Amino acid sequence: MNSSRRHTSAAPMEAQSIRIDCPAAGDRRKVSVSEFGAQPVEGFCNGEAFRKAIEYCRQEDISELVVPRGIYRFLSGEHPVFDGLRDFRFDGGGSELIFSTAAAFVTIRHCERAVFENFTVDWDWDQQPLASIGRIRQVAEDGLSFELELPEYEGVPKRFDIRTLNPMNPRTLTPGCEGGKEFSGEPLGPATVVARNAVRIELPNAADYRFLKPGQTYIVRHYVYDANGFELQGNRHLRMADITIYSAPGHAFVVSGEQRNWTLDGCRVVKRPGTTRCISATADGCHISNSQGHFVIENCDFSYNGDDCLNIHDNSVQGFERIGVAKLRLSRVFKWRNPFDEGDPIEFRRADLSPTGIVARIVEAQWDERGEGCTIEFEAPLPDDLVGNEILFNRKYDSGRYVVRRNFFHQNRARGVLLHAGDGWVENNHFYLNQGSAIQIECGAESRWAEGFGAENVTIRGNLIESCDVNHWNMAVIYMGVYLEQGRTRYPVFRNICIEDNTIVNCPQQAIFVSSCNRVFIRNNAIMNSNTGPRKTAEDGDGNCVSNRELYLGSLMVSHAEDVTIENNRRLTIVPATEDGICVDPETTDNVLVRNNTGFGDRSGVDERTKESG
Repeated sequence: MNSSRRHTSAAPMEAQSIRIDCPAAGDRRKVSVSEFGAQPVEGFCNGEAFRKAIEYCRQEDISELVVPRGIYRFLSGEHPVFDGLRDFRFDGGGSELIFSTAAAFVTIRHCERAVFENFTVDWDWDQQPLASIGRIRQVAEDGLSFELELPEYEGVPKRFDIRTLNPMNPRTLTPGCEGGKEFSGEPLGPATVVARNAVRIELPNAADYRFLKPGQTYIVRHYVYDANGFELQGNRHLRMADITIYSAPGHAFVVSGEQRNWTLDGCRVVKRPGTTRCISATADGCHISNSQGHFVIENCDFSYNGDDCLNIHDNSVQGFERIGVAKLRLSRVFKWRNPFDEGDPIEFRRADLSPTGIVARIVEAQWDERGEGCTIEFEAPLPDDLVGNEILFNRKYDSGRYVVRRNFFHQNRARGVLLHAGDGWVENNHFYLNQGSAIQIECGAESRWAEGFGAENVTIRGNLIESCDVNHWNMAVIYMGVYLEQGRTRYPVFRNICIEDNTIVNCPQQAIFVSSCNRVFIRNNAIMNSNTGPRKTAEDGDGNCVSNRELYLGSLMVSHAEDVTIENNRRLTIVPATEDGICVDPETTDNVLVRNNTGFGDRSGVDERTKESG
């Protein structure tokens, strides 16, 4: 044993002091939207009235805009845009804003010391549902079509676009179910009405859809990324409080640009009570991308989203063509996803995410007319040894430095919290019936996605995780790993991670899986009824499942890692389990210490250490 390499506790992370200033005191002049013609009247469009009111506040430096309680409809694409307001408060007065055009409901950009509070937004489902409950009533004998019943409706909606079919539990009507498989509506034939509330859908082939069976129930999404509830861009010291989103045809909240020092407090993304809706926002509850971080999300409720409850990331891109000594051509980029600009510092990482030591600054970025390709010129020649498969990190952005606490993440289609950024605390949250992992720490680059720059200094503490990873997507309810075209990497892109004092109840496969990391502490966690689902193979999953599922062993597992401590964890099982151990891959790990754990089969209470390098 190398005595110089000892495990010590990670230095305790102080809760980030994220300052969010209130609007400055002063001449608190107040106006009402009613003064500009807004009316809570059925059939009246309030777009112009809200526009006039907001513009007046901006020009006259008004401190507060209020909305008399009522239901305000927006019948055209003219939706509220708050731009450049300072020391400002918007009080919704408990009102509802109802939208019927697929454009961002509310845009807030370049505001400073602003508060938005006390109102609800929703989509007009009477005009067009965002999603429907669909139940398979029969599959053709040749397997080339199936009939889908729509039990919510007397008739088939006039517009019945099928974007995706996501499995749902027919008893609880929540996303995901044992053995459920998602599939896209893109290759399917048109929906032909065959009964009062049923359609026949043609399949491109029979072999890929053999899993379809009568009685299966699906969330049929008609919208996915069409329009967001709130778009928050480049604000400073922004507070969003007591806001409810019943539905949106996209993400509920989107955060981007120079935005920093902001909070969501007491906000809810939930289904409207008294309805049979199967979805709230059709994509993420809160989607944070290419921002400046420094935020707090607390006391919120995210549920029934069409994707992740919370996704924190910055975007990367892999692969390029050299077209000059200081110029590259990128083809796997979109302007909205990879906003390259003059002056941005670009770090080049190898295909395994390890550093090249090269950081270059952009002097010009030229986008294709459609914004689907980009030519970048740098201020100095690039080294000749760049081979073209490197991963580019735009270091202008860092969505890290966050606190996520006392939230309820539940009953959504994908992950509870997806972390691609560091310097964060995730504590005292409740995760329940999320279709994917409760907490997923990730980084990677492949043909569909290229997200995250790695994560350092993250504490996951005091969370209650119940019945998550419903569809066995990630094999663990707390999952840490990379996705790369060549597979896992030994490079520790995740560093100084503490997973402690959490309670994990009823997960089908592993409780915790960590990889591509160093200095990780897994301690004092209570794990109850882990590994209670049937073993899964690649054939059992859908396109979102991790590959090589047979390699995930035990209830806790460490792979491609160094300096990991697993101690004082307790596992308790009441029902039969497929596995119960702590698995450390000896071929890909160094210096993993396992001690004082109970209930983990042969390795419980064993004080042992894997091989050490050096």
